[in-house]
Amino acid sequence: MSRAREAVFYLVGGPGQAATESAARAAAEHREIRRRQDIVLVDQRGTGGSNPLPCRPFPDTDLRLYLSPPPDPAFVRACREALEGRADLRRYGTTEAVEDLEDVRRALGYRRVSLDAGSYGTRVALVYLRRHPDRVRRAVLRAVTPPGFRIPLPFAAAGEAALRGLLARCASDGPCHAAFPELERELGAVLERLEREPARVEVVNPATGKTEEAVLTRGLFASRLHLLLFSSALAGRVPRLIHEVAGGDARGFGQLAADFGKAISDQIFYGQQLSVLCAEDAPGIDPGEARREAAGTFLGTARVDQLLTYCREWPRGSVPDDFHSPVTAPAETLLISGALDPATPPRFAEEVARHFPNARHIVIPNGSHIGGGPCVDGIVARFLAGTSKRRLETRCLETLEPLRFVVAGEP
Repeated sequence: MSRAREAVFYLVGGPGQAATESAARAAAEHREIRRRQDIVLVDQRGTGGSNPLPCRPFPDTDLRLYLSPPPDPAFVRACREALEGRADLRRYGTTEAVEDLEDVRRALGYRRVSLDAGSYGTRVALVYLRRHPDRVRRAVLRAVTPPGFRIPLPFAAAGEAALRGLLARCASDGPCHAAFPELERELGAVLERLEREPARVEVVNPATGKTEEAVLTRGLFASRLHLLLFSSALAGRVPRLIHEVAGGDARGFGQLAADFGKAISDQIFYGQQLSVLCAEDAPGIDPGEARREAAGTFLGTARVDQLLTYCREWPRGSVPDDFHSPVTAPAETLLISGALDPATPPRFAEEVARHFPNARHIVIPNGSHIGGGPCVDGIVARFLAGTSKRRLETRCLETLEPLRFVVAGEP
């Protein structure tokens, strides 16, 4: 089989997301490019239509699936036992996914492909670049996770930096500062109060439409606050939400957390995520290092502690000896970071770029985790169409609107 058209392989994150479920987003982002190149979406094994590995501790209609503390490790044990009858859980990692992609490339007849990867997908892209460098024409890496990145170890420090950056932007924004002049104090008061006594809050169950009561603990507040920072649009609502919770009204925060929790839960095949993280990340996490990295952060070590506990219940696959080593490849590569990314800040992209002789790194001034809108979509389209990284026009980044904060009186 021979194809005259070139192709872009679209690699999504998580780990645990299905690429085909992002088809609408891929089509929108590549509206111009797909007139000339094929956009190929391959569900990583364990996701979507590729022998999916779902793990859901509660029924879809149970509010706890979207707004509750992490489930007990017994849930992970039960999920493992349910899935082991139809899958070798040790063979659902990144290396296997890369060889699956190469099989797809060969089967479809593309001589070379371009890669457009985001978040965990950049790990897949980097391993593909290591193992098949001559098959990659160009690569776009958004929200970059370097080979030594151990999910979720950097999240606490990155989340703290993103939150502090957000609060600083609010302080320098006239309307935001006027509406919320004491955010630092209010945030500290909320964390302290929820540590002493969780709050009860009524929210609309996003799956049923019924109003139910949930319990908002300090840990749950911190984890959902961190998730909200992943979206620039939602981050603009964070100052108001902190102010409301500090004043004793957690309904707005609780509802947004439940809605966003459902959106995340609907996207992730958790069994596949555990197969990746328990083989590739957890073994390299030292609890002492995690405590040092998380010291003084609002998130703390909860995410790390949870993963290490869960991985005691999950089979561990093997990884190649060079898996965590820096990657070098000749392909022209565009790296994109958000200045306010709470998981993969720009320093990680810089680390990767040092090993790529043909790399260029751009930073979205108020960007969070992936995203960027028409400006970034246009930059990516021009790059994938063949514009040299040196000649790539990026001046639209300088004219992006500042972060828009939602203040009192707005929806």
